[in-house]
Amino acid sequence: MASLTKRPRNKNKPWTVQWYNGAGKRREAAFRTNREAKDFKIKLEHDEREGTFVDPRLGREPFSDAAKRWLAGLAVAPETRRAYRSVLDNHVLPTLGDRALGQVAQDREGTTQLLNQSLVELSRQRREIARLVITGTLDEAVRAARLPRHRLDGIRLVSNSGSHDRSDFVFPSRSQIEVLATGLRPDIQLTIWLMRGCGLRVSEALAIRTDCFREGTLRIFEQVQPDGRGTVALKHRSPGESREMPAPAYLLEAVDRHVGEHGTRDGYLLAGARVLFVQHRGYLKSFTRAAQPAGIPERFTPHSLRHLFASALLARGVPITDVAEWLGHRSIEVTYRIYGHPVPSAWGRAREALDAEYEAWSKTA
Repeated sequence: MASLTKRPRNKNKPWTVQWYNGAGKRREAAFRTNREAKDFKIKLEHDEREGTFVDPRLGREPFSDAAKRWLAGLAVAPETRRAYRSVLDNHVLPTLGDRALGQVAQDREGTTQLLNQSLVELSRQRREIARLVITGTLDEAVRAARLPRHRLDGIRLVSNSGSHDRSDFVFPSRSQIEVLATGLRPDIQLTIWLMRGCGLRVSEALAIRTDCFREGTLRIFEQVQPDGRGTVALKHRSPGESREMPAPAYLLEAVDRHVGEHGTRDGYLLAGARVLFVQHRGYLKSFTRAAQPAGIPERFTPHSLRHLFASALLARGVPITDVAEWLGHRSIEVTYRIYGHPVPSAWGRAREALDAEYEAWSKTA
């Protein structure tokens, strides 16, 4: 049985519920009001009778610890274990590692964004491994009575191979993009124009410095980690390697305005509120909220701005090889698979060339 007592010395949470867990260790939880404490005590005693009680403290464990423990106990071949560990270390833990196990278990939206936006350019197999590692960790936590349940079952992966899933190919008007930008905090509105004007990924846009711009060119070297605590090398690049792309005049003007109004921090255009840089998860939530008043469909994401950049160039005849380099794709095949549909057909130009060649050849007959 649990007991409920009041501790007047604890002014913030004077009501305390105490109980003994299955191992005989005393546990307690503090509450602001008597009603909250009574409700918890009633539920605790009911769950203990039913054998379904889970100590809420267990859900505070870092997700990284639970994931590593799950992987260590998994009965798989060494090659499979190495593949799982690679995906866990490189793609899952940078975003979820420091979060509490219970938080991850309830954040279906954030996990879906991780799998279908942040990791969308990975192969489907590696994204399936990422999903398996996350849900496997949570399933084991439920079985071990560290969590009562989780909400991440059945997350669908969007296609990123063959016929590319283009659900996020949304092309808003200029006025809609402007409404979207103004819906963000003034000091991060520049991100919209960085992604729209240079095709940057979110993580890249958040790591831009003033010295990245030179003579109409943007040269980038790094991207922000999902937790905002630092930067890492660019995707598909080694540390120190860079990528360049043209910077349109309107973007350069926007950068000058931003620096004049908000300044910089150690040369970086954007700064985080609680950590060094803007965190991915918070930015994505702000972006989604700002898109609603603009009347932009829900499937529009920050990555859609990258699609706008690429599609605008390809539709105007810029070679797809150049666009692939500016986007930082691993290969031209990736670019063509995603953006082959906006490339103007070469059939008409080919017929014109063949007719002109035929006429010139005929004059020599």
